[in-house]
Amino acid sequence: MQLYGKYPDEYFDQAALNTNDISRFGTYYFEGYQKYLKNVSGPGKVTSCEEYLKNSIARAEKNLEKVKKLQPTPETKPMLDASITLYKYVLTSYKAEHLKIAKMIDNHEPEQEINKALTELDTSQYDVFIEKYSTLWKLAETYAKDNKIEVKKMPF
Repeated sequence: MQLYGKYPDEYFDQAALNTNDISRFGTYYFEGYQKYLKNVSGPGKVTSCEEYLKNSIARAEKNLEKVKKLQPTPETKPMLDASITLYKYVLTSYKAEHLKIAKMIDNHEPEQEINKALTELDTSQYDVFIEKYSTLWKLAETYAKDNKIEVKKMPF
C-alpha cells in the first residue's frame, strides 16, 4: 500500500474537507435526496433513493481509503483517527438504517412509517454523529490554522 501525505493541505483536504460529502445524516440526508430530485435533470439522473444512497456509500468508502493511505505524523494522527472514526460510523449507518429507509421511500411505504423510521434514526444516532463530526472539525480547524490553510465555513 502506497502512503501519501506530503503537504498539509493534502492531509486537511482528505481527512476533513472531504467529510462535507457525509455531513448530511439522518433526516437531513433524505432531505438532500429530495432537493436532488427537484433540482437535477437530464441523463444520468438517479431516481431511486437506494441507488442515490449507494452512490454516497461508494464515495464515502473511496474517501475513507484516501484517508487511510495518508502517512500519520504526530501532528496529523488525531485528525486522521477522528476522520476514520467518523467515516466508519456514517458508513455503518448508511449501509443499515439509512438503507432501510431508502428502500421504504422507493417502495412508497406510508409517510407515517417513513417518518417514524427517520425519527428513530435521528433519536438513536444523530447526536453521536454530531459529536464525531464536531470532534474532527475542531482538530481540523486547529490543524488548518497551524498550517496557514484558509478554511471557509459553509452555512448549514
